Amino acid sequence: MIILFFALLLGILTFALVTTLFAVIPAILPGIVVVLVAYFVCARRVSKRLETAMLEAQAEMQKGRVDRGLALLNSAKIRFKYWQFFTASALDGQIGSIYYLRQEFDRARPYLEKSFIRHWIARGMFGILQSRQKDYAKMDQTFETALRYSSKQGLLWSLWAYCHWKAGHQDKAIAVLLRGQKKLGDADPRLSANLANLQNHKKMKMRGYGEQWYQFHLEMSPQMKEMRTRQTRFVQR
Repeated sequence: MIILFFALLLGILTFALVTTLFAVIPAILPGIVVVLVAYFVCARRVSKRLETAMLEAQAEMQKGRVDRGLALLNSAKIRFKYWQFFTASALDGQIGSIYYLRQEFDRARPYLEKSFIRHWIARGMFGILQSRQKDYAKMDQTFETALRYSSKQGLLWSLWAYCHWKAGHQDKAIAVLLRGQKKLGDADPRLSANLANLQNHKKMKMRGYGEQWYQFHLEMSPQMKEMRTRQTRFVQR
C-alpha cells in the first residue's frame, strides 16, 4: 500500500514536471514508466527484507524455538503490513497454521480467520474450526470461497466433504465430492474413491493423503497411534 502510494506520487510529480516543461501528452508516458519502475524496485526491496525476516523465523523454529519464531513472524507483520498488499493476511495464515499444528486452536482461530484467501491450508483449518462449533453455514462459505482460488486442491474438497460426513450430512458430503470430481476429473483418485465409498454407504478413508491430511488433526497418524500404544503399555507395566 505504501509502495503503491509512493510510486503513484513519483509518477504524478514526473507528470507535473514534464507537463511544465513540454505539454500534457508527452508527459503521460514518462509518468507511467516512473510509476511502474518505482513500484517494481520498492516491492522487490521490501520483499527481500520480508523474506529475510521469515527465514530468521523459520531458523528459530527448526531449532525448536517455536515461540521465538512466532514472535519474529508477528514482528514482521507489524513492520511490513502497510507496505505491500496481502502481506498481513499471508503472515496471519502462517502464524495461524503453526498454532493449529500445535493444537492451540483458540489462539489459531483469529489468525486463520484473517488468512490470505489463496492460503488453502489455512482456510481449510479455519473451516474445520467452524465445523467443530457446528457453524456449518459459515463453514460452507469458508470452503466455497477458498475453492474459488484453489479448486485444483483435491484435499480441500475432501476436507469439506469430510466435515459434513462426520456431522452426519451424508448427502451434502456426496454433493461436495461430486463437484470436486467434476472439477478435477481423474486427477485425484482418493477423492473419487471416497465418493464411491459414500455412495455405497461406507466410511470415508483419508489416510491416502498422508501427512497433508494428518496436519489437520482430524485423525491420528499411524506414528501417533503407535506412540500412544507404547505409552499405554508402559503405564500398565
